[in-house]
Amino acid sequence: MSIIACPQCGKRTSSLSPICDHCGLKSGEAGEGDVQRYQKRKLRRRIYHLNMATYAIMTVVIIAFGWYWVATNSMQEPTSSYGPYYLMMAAAVAYLAVRVLLFRAKRERKALRQTQ
Repeated sequence: MSIIACPQCGKRTSSLSPICDHCGLKSGEAGEGDVQRYQKRKLRRRIYHLNMATYAIMTVVIIAFGWYWVATNSMQEPTSSYGPYYLMMAAAVAYLAVRVLLFRAKRERKALRQTQ
Protein backbone atom coordinates (compact mmCIF):
# COMPACT_ATOMS: atom_id res chain seq x y z
CA MET A 1 0.00 0.00 0.00
CA SER A 2 1.25 3.46 -0.82
CA ILE A 3 -0.08 6.99 -0.92
CA ILE A 4 -0.52 8.26 -4.45
CA ALA A 5 -1.87 11.42 -6.07
CA CYS A 6 -5.35 11.07 -7.54
CA PRO A 7 -5.24 11.49 -11.33
CA GLN A 8 -8.32 13.74 -11.31
CA CYS A 9 -7.99 16.00 -8.25
CA GLY A 10 -4.29 15.53 -7.42
CA LYS A 11 -4.92 14.99 -3.70
CA ARG A 12 -3.32 12.20 -1.73
CA THR A 13 -5.19 8.90 -1.52
CA SER A 14 -4.39 5.26 -0.85
CA SER A 15 -3.36 3.10 -3.77
CA LEU A 16 -5.67 0.34 -2.44
CA SER A 17 -8.75 2.57 -2.20
CA PRO A 18 -11.22 1.81 -5.00
CA ILE A 19 -12.64 5.36 -4.89
CA CYS A 20 -10.82 8.66 -4.24
CA ASP A 21 -12.01 10.07 -0.90
CA HIS A 22 -11.87 13.63 -2.20
CA CYS A 23 -13.39 13.65 -5.69
CA GLY A 24 -15.04 10.22 -6.02
CA LEU A 25 -12.97 9.01 -8.99
CA LYS A 26 -13.48 5.25 -9.36
CA SER A 27 -10.66 2.90 -10.17
CA GLY A 28 -11.29 -0.24 -12.20
CA GLU A 29 -12.15 -2.47 -9.25
CA ALA A 30 -14.78 -0.23 -7.59
CA GLY A 31 -18.00 -2.11 -6.92
CA GLU A 32 -21.51 -0.97 -6.02
CA GLY A 33 -20.82 -1.45 -2.30
CA ASP A 34 -17.76 0.79 -2.55
CA VAL A 35 -19.81 3.51 -4.21
CA GLN A 36 -22.47 3.33 -1.49
CA ARG A 37 -19.82 3.49 1.24
CA TYR A 38 -18.28 6.53 -0.46
CA GLN A 39 -21.69 8.25 -0.67
CA LYS A 40 -22.41 7.52 2.99
CA ARG A 41 -19.00 8.83 4.05
CA LYS A 42 -19.38 11.97 1.97
CA LEU A 43 -22.86 12.63 3.37
CA ARG A 44 -21.72 11.98 6.95
CA ARG A 45 -18.86 14.44 6.46
CA ARG A 46 -21.25 17.07 5.06
CA ILE A 47 -23.63 16.67 8.02
CA TYR A 48 -20.68 17.00 10.41
CA HIS A 49 -19.51 20.22 8.74
CA LEU A 50 -23.02 21.67 8.76
CA ASN A 51 -23.33 20.90 12.48
CA MET A 52 -20.01 22.64 13.11
CA ALA A 53 -21.22 25.65 11.11
CA THR A 54 -24.32 25.75 13.32
CA TYR A 55 -22.14 25.87 16.43
CA ALA A 56 -19.99 28.63 14.93
CA ILE A 57 -23.06 30.69 14.07
CA MET A 58 -24.43 30.29 17.59
CA THR A 59 -21.07 31.54 18.89
CA VAL A 60 -21.47 34.63 16.69
CA VAL A 61 -24.96 35.19 18.18
CA ILE A 62 -23.52 35.03 21.69
CA ILE A 63 -20.76 37.47 20.73
CA ALA A 64 -23.32 39.85 19.18
CA PHE A 65 -25.42 39.71 22.33
CA GLY A 66 -22.33 40.42 24.43
CA TRP A 67 -21.56 43.39 22.22
CA TYR A 68 -25.16 44.60 22.65
CA TRP A 69 -24.92 44.10 26.42
CA VAL A 70 -21.77 46.22 26.64
CA ALA A 71 -23.06 48.88 24.23
CA THR A 72 -26.27 49.36 26.23
CA ASN A 73 -24.55 49.38 29.64
CA SER A 74 -26.24 46.18 30.84
CA MET A 75 -29.44 47.08 28.99
CA GLN A 76 -29.85 50.32 30.94
CA GLU A 77 -29.38 52.76 28.06
CA PRO A 78 -30.35 52.76 24.40
CA THR A 79 -27.57 51.89 22.03
CA SER A 80 -26.24 54.29 19.44
CA SER A 81 -24.67 51.52 17.38
CA TYR A 82 -26.56 49.25 15.02
CA GLY A 83 -23.65 46.81 14.74
CA PRO A 84 -24.99 44.24 17.23
CA TYR A 85 -28.38 44.24 15.51
CA TYR A 86 -26.86 43.70 12.07
CA LEU A 87 -24.61 40.95 13.39
CA MET A 88 -27.50 39.17 15.10
CA MET A 89 -29.67 39.42 11.98
CA ALA A 90 -26.90 38.13 9.72
CA ALA A 91 -26.29 35.25 12.13
CA ALA A 92 -30.02 34.46 12.22
CA VAL A 93 -30.21 34.31 8.41
CA ALA A 94 -27.06 32.17 8.26
CA TYR A 95 -28.42 29.87 10.96
CA LEU A 96 -31.66 29.33 9.05
CA ALA A 97 -29.80 28.66 5.81
CA VAL A 98 -27.50 26.10 7.46
CA ARG A 99 -30.45 24.41 9.16
CA VAL A 100 -32.23 24.06 5.79
CA LEU A 101 -29.09 22.52 4.28
CA LEU A 102 -28.78 20.22 7.30
CA PHE A 103 -32.41 19.16 6.98
CA ARG A 104 -31.89 18.31 3.30
CA ALA A 105 -28.70 16.35 4.04
CA LYS A 106 -30.44 14.33 6.75
CA ARG A 107 -33.37 13.64 4.45
CA GLU A 108 -30.90 12.48 1.78
CA ARG A 109 -29.21 10.22 4.35
CA LYS A 110 -32.59 8.73 5.28
CA ALA A 111 -33.37 8.06 1.61
CA LEU A 112 -29.96 6.46 1.15
CA ARG A 113 -30.59 4.15 4.10
CA GLN A 114 -33.98 3.11 2.73
CA THR A 115 -32.53 2.09 -0.63
CA GLN A 116 -30.34 -0.57 0.97
